[in-house]
Amino acid sequence: MAKLYFRYGAMGSSKTANAIMVQYNYQERGQNALMLKPRLDNRDGARVVGSRSGLTAPCRFVEEMDQLDLSAYNCIIVDEAQFLTKAHVQRLVDIVDDMDIPVICYGLRADFQGNLFEGSHWLMAWADTIEEIKTVCWCGRKATTNARLMDGKVVKSGAQIVLGGNESYVALCRKHWAKGELAPEEIRRISAGKEAYMPLLMEADPSEDMIRKYLDEGEFYALMLRGTPVAVAVVVPWGGGAYELRNLAVEASHRGQGYGSKMVRYLMKQLAGRADRLVVGTSPANVGFYERLGFVREVAIPHFFRDNYPEPIIEDGAPLDDMITLSARLA
Repeated sequence: MAKLYFRYGAMGSSKTANAIMVQYNYQERGQNALMLKPRLDNRDGARVVGSRSGLTAPCRFVEEMDQLDLSAYNCIIVDEAQFLTKAHVQRLVDIVDDMDIPVICYGLRADFQGNLFEGSHWLMAWADTIEEIKTVCWCGRKATTNARLMDGKVVKSGAQIVLGGNESYVALCRKHWAKGELAPEEIRRISAGKEAYMPLLMEADPSEDMIRKYLDEGEFYALMLRGTPVAVAVVVPWGGGAYELRNLAVEASHRGQGYGSKMVRYLMKQLAGRADRLVVGTSPANVGFYERLGFVREVAIPHFFRDNYPEPIIEDGAPLDDMITLSARLA
């Protein structure tokens, strides 16, 4: 007999990744699973669900359910189910009971103030099976709350629904949410809201147009001190089993304190299972920094800075011209 499932978890608990894998498992067995999401969630595109891990899948809107032949599906999966209305949840109940089709909903249980969303309220009330997908706070305890961030601080007032990723929210345990305490230091992968970091990115690359080109295709990371970004980095696939470090910037008042080195070492560890080398192109003044981290000089690209930037980039009182490339082997 079919059931209505509600699988909830705090931000960063891989709910969407789980939803995508469930759909894949159905398809692998020759069965059809319909992926749905509420129309208001447009962060990954109009008809796409996307996980922070990089997994994506096409979907339809919950609001389109009655336009589809649901009998063609062996399972219905709903992502971001906290945004459902009571009427949506009632419709899902009817699909389970009248059509004998299992429905699996993934979403947050509570908002940034600790209050239930409408969708999660009715799913908690009516679901046959309720399961928690666990994740941890920076302190190691189980994270149960979704803290909203503004200017590096936890805020507890405002509209219930403000779409955002880990640039705007972080999962905390109840204790640290109540105290508004963020991790003393952590590195986060940022999947949405990258524009907010543009001023810091431009400290390493003065061309906003060039940054936008690689920011969309790359993986973006930020090193946070109590929720405030002090260093950022962007890596992009290079080909041939390599990634390229396209941007590494440290906020001016935090330079010389090891944050740039910490970010590079973190990236090398993160990429080790996916690539053989990390490549970087930089100015002559930064070559020593990378060599101390194990990078080996490869070639110079003549006139790179002069040819690719409309205005001269001044470093140590002189305009940059050639770019030096280096690479490091990833263990």
